[in-house]
Amino acid sequence: MGMPAQWKVVWREETDTLKLDGEEVLHYRLCWPQLEGSGLGARWMNRCYTMLARRWRKRWRQEVYCHACLELAQRRAEARPFTPWRGELGGQVTTQEEGLLSLCMEGLEERGDGKPCRIRWGDVWKVEEGAPCPLKELLPPGRGWKKNLYRQIIQEGERRQREGEWVPDPDWRRRIRRAFPEGGFCLQGKEVELAFPQCSIAPAAEGTPLFRIPRREKEEQG
Repeated sequence: MGMPAQWKVVWREETDTLKLDGEEVLHYRLCWPQLEGSGLGARWMNRCYTMLARRWRKRWRQEVYCHACLELAQRRAEARPFTPWRGELGGQVTTQEEGLLSLCMEGLEERGDGKPCRIRWGDVWKVEEGAPCPLKELLPPGRGWKKNLYRQIIQEGERRQREGEWVPDPDWRRRIRRAFPEGGFCLQGKEVELAFPQCSIAPAAEGTPLFRIPRREKEEQG
C-alpha cells in the first residue's frame, strides 16, 4: 500500500553561480524534499529538510566560496587556469508504504581537480509522528541483531571483493564497526541500504560503499 492520498513529496530546487571579478568561482545546485500534507509529522519533516538545505547553502556561499576564491587568486598569480568548483545536493524517494517514507540523499563537492567528495545517507520516517524509524525496527528481530548485521555486511563485502566488484582497504573488516553509519540507511523495497562514508573502509575512488541487507518481513513488524 502506498502513502495516504493526502501525502505527497515535492522537491524544491535552487541553483546559483558565485563569481569573483566577473569570473565563475562556484556553481551549486540544491534539491530538497518537502512533504505536502497537514499535521505535525509533515511540519517536522519539512523543517528538518529546510534546515538541511540552509546548512548546505551557507557552506557553499561562505566557507567553500572563500576557499575557491583563494585558489582562483593563487592561480591568477601563477598564470595558471582555474576550473570552477561545483556542489550538488539531491535525493529521491526510495520506498513509500503505509506509515513509512524512505528517502535517499546524496551530496557532492568537486574542487576543480576532478576528484569529487561524496556523501550519501538515508532517512526512514514514521510519517504520522514525524519521527525517524530506528534501524532495529527494520531488521529481523532477535538478540544480537547488530552483530548479525555486521556479519552480513562482511559476508557481502567479501563476496563482492572476490568477484572484483570493489577494492576495499586491507583492514576494512576491522573498521566496519567504527565506520558504521548509524543514521545513514534507507529502504530499497525489501532491503535496507546502508551507505558507508567515503574513505572510511575503501579508497576515495570507491565512493560511498553500499550494502543491502534483507529487511524484516511485514508479519514480523506487528
